[in-house]
Amino acid sequence: MSDDVMFGFGAMRLDLEDENDQSSINYDDVTEMIDYYMDQGFNYFDTSYAYHNGASEAALKIGLVERYPRESFKIADKIPTWALRSEEDNQKFVDIMLERLGTDFFDVLLIHNINETFLQIAENCNSFDYIKKMKENGIAKKIGISYHDRADLLEEILEKYGDAIDVVQLQLNYLDWESKLTESRKNYEICEKYGKEVIVMEPIKGGTLFNLPDNIKEKFQDKGMTLVEAA
Repeated sequence: MSDDVMFGFGAMRLDLEDENDQSSINYDDVTEMIDYYMDQGFNYFDTSYAYHNGASEAALKIGLVERYPRESFKIADKIPTWALRSEEDNQKFVDIMLERLGTDFFDVLLIHNINETFLQIAENCNSFDYIKKMKENGIAKKIGISYHDRADLLEEILEKYGDAIDVVQLQLNYLDWESKLTESRKNYEICEKYGKEVIVMEPIKGGTLFNLPDNIKEKFQDKGMTLVEAA
């Protein structure tokens, strides 16, 4: 993104009042987390229409947008590709996203969870043309995709829609780096080849790399690293 963005605040797994209700976000805890994060000098927040059944965006409005100057932070949000039924749905969801966040623009607007299946939906609903218009109209400063599929498909997408993609959000961590399922390294190299910025998601694999067996923990401890530092 830029030199002042090094470590993002993911708003996908926020603290809940009721573990059985994903929308029951503990706003006091989230606000405290946001303040701590901002105090460390970071400013990049990642959310989605889908996270916490829509409550993630509302939590950022309460804890961030209504409490900090808009120029002091960046927000990335994502159009729910799987929910698109028509070209008009792109605008419908974006309007909801902006209202939930309480802002009039995105720093990054992504087409969410692009893979072989959802790519067909995005193409049928002209989502790539739509995000280009959002950038032209100043509603999004940067545009792109969050991506979960093989490297050869990513290359096809960048060849076809490169002018609508500034950034690619990729699942990158040391466990997935050589995975044949996620092809993290290959996907990263494709982005480098096409000169696309990369936003890293799942650096600790949804917490998996923080909860390792004791015998593996010891190997990292012997090297003087915490599990999060290693990830």
